[in-house]
Amino acid sequence: MNIKESVSQIESYLDLDRKPVGVKFFFDKESFDNFEVDQRDRKVTYCNSVQLASKGQSMKLTKENQGCPNGAFALNFTDVPDPIASGKGRFKKGIYKDVETSKKINDDMMFMKERPYGIAVMPLENYDTEPDVVIVVGSSYNVMRIIQGHGYHNGYTTNLRTVGLQAVCQDLTTYPYNSEDINISLLCPGTRLVADWVPNEIGIGIPFKKWYEIVDGIKETINPFERNKNKEAIKERLEERGLSSDELKFNENYDDGSYTGGKIDVE
Repeated sequence: MNIKESVSQIESYLDLDRKPVGVKFFFDKESFDNFEVDQRDRKVTYCNSVQLASKGQSMKLTKENQGCPNGAFALNFTDVPDPIASGKGRFKKGIYKDVETSKKINDDMMFMKERPYGIAVMPLENYDTEPDVVIVVGSSYNVMRIIQGHGYHNGYTTNLRTVGLQAVCQDLTTYPYNSEDINISLLCPGTRLVADWVPNEIGIGIPFKKWYEIVDGIKETINPFERNKNKEAIKERLEERGLSSDELKFNENYDDGSYTGGKIDVE
């Protein structure tokens, strides 16, 4: 499996409205310059760059392109300001009950440790080399399926951490990068304003080293977890992409026979 094949597969297994996004860090000017994608010619918030990439745009960004101070320090283009580090800044805005809670929020976040020269943000399918992090934003159902695919190979998910703040920059990018593990985000008011996400969308960040096994895990759990209606749609998307649907098994799920009262009336 290569990157393009993996994207074709996951777009068959899941009903995604957005493209999976790859984020790649560069730690010197030469590697950044040699990566053949145009640098953005103006500022943009990091989370909006991810949103734009999920709709097909590709771009490179440096410190000069950062349109959000919180994203800039999460990615370590700038230092964390003292009011944020001390907890006083967010406490003053009424986000947390006291300075101690506010400071602990900042202390618990995992920002970039190394200082990057720049980053690339673009649809995952456009990469010829491996990115560092993959971000998928979509329905809660699709994020559930990705976590089930992760669980197929890795078991119970014990590390999810989020607080409804610095959602795309920290929850979905720097935390997966540093922890080398997946994380979800319910997004935050800031990114919902500047990146114009759909209200019910949430996100999942995946270190690329786990990407292929997660795609495989989603495939392996289609038969137990997906109902016939979804399997029909998956079959159609697979065949549209010239991929085999032979492994799909209809009328078969993990909970067959579990509900002894027969068909459940949900109306």
